[in-house]
Amino acid sequence: MNSKLAFTIPILSFIFYWLIIELLKKRKKEKLIINLGSNFFIDKINCVIEENKYNLLEERRRLKEIDPYGNENLNKWFGNPPIKENLIQKNISEGSTKFKEGIPYFWLKVIVRNFEGIELFFEKWNYYKLKNPLIEDEILGIKRKLNSNDWYLFIASLVEKSCNKLSNEIQVNSNINYKKGLNFENYCFQKLRAQGWEVKQTPVSGDQGVDLIASIDDLRLCIQCKDHQKAIGNKAVQEVYAGKKYWLGTHAILISRSGFTKSAQKLALSSKVLLINEYEIENIKNIIY
Repeated sequence: MNSKLAFTIPILSFIFYWLIIELLKKRKKEKLIINLGSNFFIDKINCVIEENKYNLLEERRRLKEIDPYGNENLNKWFGNPPIKENLIQKNISEGSTKFKEGIPYFWLKVIVRNFEGIELFFEKWNYYKLKNPLIEDEILGIKRKLNSNDWYLFIASLVEKSCNKLSNEIQVNSNINYKKGLNFENYCFQKLRAQGWEVKQTPVSGDQGVDLIASIDDLRLCIQCKDHQKAIGNKAVQEVYAGKKYWLGTHAILISRSGFTKSAQKLALSSKVLLINEYEIENIKNIIY
């Protein structure tokens, strides 16, 4: 009996030791997966926002509404998307408009695409949440536990910080004014300046539907630049028409890479807004005359 016990104890000790080692390995592996997933999540988010920061600032500026007293309304920018993953999938399948513009659109069409799907996005978000269980709640002014449903607040906060930082940089350093906006706006700026036009960009806020003001001789062009995938509609025509009056321009011009709807062409003809494509910029003076 004693010999059996003497034989059994080392075996049990070995099994117990092996189980402890395996458990530690498992925990170490799980911790590694969480760290890698968390780092992947935040690095990917920051990278995507950085790559699109000029576009984001431009879209924020487009969607911001200002009342006659100077109060800003950013409801269209922030939107009101569903927060729970199952509701998101349901809204998308039903053709919901909750992701049609602003930060919700950017999240679905740009961020999620970089994660190759909604499921992977939330998988990595959960890893981030596990690694970073507490956050500084800037609204409540306290440190609190990070909840699963905080994902949109987290994304919107990072986007907003990026926009505010870029906006401040533009205001402080006038040398980057012409580089601030969309690539297409920069392209139009450079093309016009190469033709001898004196070109200025309107302020980040309060542009009144005009991106660029180009002057030469007695001409003062109020220009809006559109780099969209779909044909440009009536709204842009109305904006640049009103902007021409505000900026005391001689001509209102809309430049698009995607063409214009028939309705926009009719409205432009009646309101004397000139519609051109990117290839006509170099000949814009002759087109006007």
